Amino acid sequence: MKKRIVAIIPARMAASRFPGKPLAKILNLPMIEHVRRRTLLSGILDDVVVATCDQAIIDTVHAHGGKAVMTKDTHLRCTDRVEEAAAHIDADIVVIVQGDEPLFDGSIIEKLVTPLLANDKLVCSNLLTPITDPKDILDVDIVKALMDTTSQVLYFSRAAVPHVRVQSQCPVYRQTGLSAFTKYFLTKFSNLAPTPLEIVESVDFLRILEHRYPIYGVVDPRRSVGVDRPDDVGIVEDILKNDPVQRKIFEGILSLR
Repeated sequence: MKKRIVAIIPARMAASRFPGKPLAKILNLPMIEHVRRRTLLSGILDDVVVATCDQAIIDTVHAHGGKAVMTKDTHLRCTDRVEEAAAHIDADIVVIVQGDEPLFDGSIIEKLVTPLLANDKLVCSNLLTPITDPKDILDVDIVKALMDTTSQVLYFSRAAVPHVRVQSQCPVYRQTGLSAFTKYFLTKFSNLAPTPLEIVESVDFLRILEHRYPIYGVVDPRRSVGVDRPDDVGIVEDILKNDPVQRKIFEGILSLR
């Protein structure tokens, strides 16, 4: 039987560094609509839903012909918001797409969920991108990921890992906001007790590893440009105007609903 795959996009207006971020206009289209429509480009999804605690976001998504559901305003983690929304949605696999990634390529979702479709023992996958700039290793705002030789994530950290005592080829990856869960495990994850490493590193997915569940790392060379601060909007707009690939995607989503 075909598994039903649904993407859920968590979004809220009360971002500390950029209040109202989901509705910020990027070339006259609200950012949440950039993300939702790009997600629709994935041919493997059965549905796309925005999960939010803000009526303004729901109204905007509905006005553009999309689907959105109301969640509680007490969630501290996006995974908990997605889990609440998923409880009322018919799905076997839930893909979490961050609402502040207006340049991500929706076609990558198939690459992310394929391991879960191929192996029933896998419960979670996380999209990773290679880190090539040594400065990024030192940036505590970038969550680094290390994998073993079978693509299982060993650890996430904001610190500069691994410590390089001997020069050798050792790939380090950036954790992205794109992940996939079996619906059963997403519920289990939300109910697992918080863990020491998760708390001190402030990295939600460490809870999964500390409770000894595997995370499959899916590597893609492309790095998306997220929007964290108001100044990032201009950067994204310049890319949409001047990068031929991104411009084509943008022109294509304008007709989607």
